Amino acid sequence: MKKFIGSTIPFLFFHLVCCGALIIFLTTSGYLLLIREEGRNKTFLFPILLLGGFFFFLHWYYGRCCDKKGHKNFGDHTLLIIMYIAFSFLFGLAFMIYVFIPWWIPGYKGGLLLP
Repeated sequence: MKKFIGSTIPFLFFHLVCCGALIIFLTTSGYLLLIREEGRNKTFLFPILLLGGFFFFLHWYYGRCCDKKGHKNFGDHTLLIIMYIAFSFLFGLAFMIYVFIPWWIPGYKGGLLLP
């Protein structure tokens, strides 16, 4: 279940924003230019990596505590999955904003993406 969620959530989020219908919204509203500028300035890079690392640590630590306890109930599984989704989402978002979009449209100044 973790492998399915861990691979599906970042894949769907990445492709929905970068290749899907939201690209038109991002372009026409100016959010793509805002994201592009954030990717260049890297203002929120450290906080998003810190928060993602915090959720990763919580997932690892809580999972280790459940293993020491010897069993996991429904609440433990739910909490572990939520923490896994949180750090996967944050690291996927950081990759998209700070690596992929600056690489994909390096000189974007606003307007249409295709000639």
